[in-house]
Amino acid sequence: HPAVSITAIMNPNNGNFSSADTNFIRAATQLVDAGGAVLGYVYTRYGKGSRSMADIKTNIDRYLRFYGRERIAGIFLDEMASDTAQLDFYREIYRYIKAIDPSLRVVGNPGMVPDPAFSSVADTLVIFEGTATDYQKYDPRAKDTWLYTRGNQMQAALVHNTDNCTAMQSVVQAAASARNNAGWVYATDRNFNYATGAGNPWAKLPMYWESLVQTVGAVNSGTSLPRC
Repeated sequence: HPAVSITAIMNPNNGNFSSADTNFIRAATQLVDAGGAVLGYVYTRYGKGSRSMADIKTNIDRYLRFYGRERIAGIFLDEMASDTAQLDFYREIYRYIKAIDPSLRVVGNPGMVPDPAFSSVADTLVIFEGTATDYQKYDPRAKDTWLYTRGNQMQAALVHNTDNCTAMQSVVQAAASARNNAGWVYATDRNFNYATGAGNPWAKLPMYWESLVQTVGAVNSGTSLPRC
């Protein structure tokens, strides 16, 4: 599906490593050679100090040192804050990455709609991370109108507990709607339970991965959705 842009988040050992993993090198090389892109995963602990700026910068440097700029297209900043109290923290990270290479893409994940000022410290923001049921209810029109002044490539949605192919197609269509305005979308049938903290929705691809890629391609081209 060469018309569908696929970006993978590479996460060796939760971003804590001091050497390259040959499996990640091989997978990243194959994806990039096929036209995809790879982001290095870096957690930030919401900018509250439990992970230092020095550790975060070292983490960023190691992706580029051990995996190479030819494989790493940008950095995925997980556990991003959403209020302006930590804005300067993320501004320093953003400037650090861009000083290395302005073309590196910075994707921040507050998992919710952050303060509008965060649009200045990331090229793309994950403005929704949650279940498919909640994504169908997601509506930023009432209080987050600033999102509509930004292009959809600045907005991403990570949707888990998307139980089947039909639910996945509803998620993709919702992401592409004028209301949701999300240019990046990922859906998975894997579950996470917020009450218990059980489950890892990112541990493997969904059973409908091929249909997900086909569905994104169909929505992008305005053609009929593939049959589930």
